[in-house]
Amino acid sequence: MLSIEKENSRVATTKPLDELFTNVGQKFETETVKHEGYRFDYPLRWLRDPSVTKAIGFRRMKFISEAIHGFPFTVAFEVRYYNKEKRTYEKFEQGKLLQVNLLVNLETTLQAFQEKINDIYLEYAKQYNIDEGEYHLDIIYDRKNATVKINRIEDLGEDVYISTKYNNLAWYRFLRMLNQPAEYP
Repeated sequence: MLSIEKENSRVATTKPLDELFTNVGQKFETETVKHEGYRFDYPLRWLRDPSVTKAIGFRRMKFISEAIHGFPFTVAFEVRYYNKEKRTYEKFEQGKLLQVNLLVNLETTLQAFQEKINDIYLEYAKQYNIDEGEYHLDIIYDRKNATVKINRIEDLGEDVYISTKYNNLAWYRFLRMLNQPAEYP
């Protein structure tokens, strides 16, 4: 043991980070497990220190970051259309998974979300020859008042239409992104 270690083992200083640590009694493991966090093996000198105030100084620290850059948003689309071959009205349902990106500002995120939903409305209208009614989503962001208005316009006809249903968990995440109070589904 070094002479300075012997001295610091018997006497604790009043300065919180003025302690001396060596490799004695410490295991060197570079592997970390994400859910356990960073593992710090205390040096024996620190453990044997009789003083009440003990300083901890990290030699090496590795941060594991799993930042969330977006979340999935599920929208179920229901399309009722006229099948010319069978000469009947049929119903088609399909869920679409959209990724809401949080790396950009709020206005860009809302604009991209609106465009994705409107593109899907347009795709189904062309695919199933639905030329009746009006189908689109309007998201209006007011910077001055910091408010967001979401208008879903679905002109549901008797025979042909496009309808949407939103997943509760996705809607919860969307409201939390807008810092709105929402109950977990």
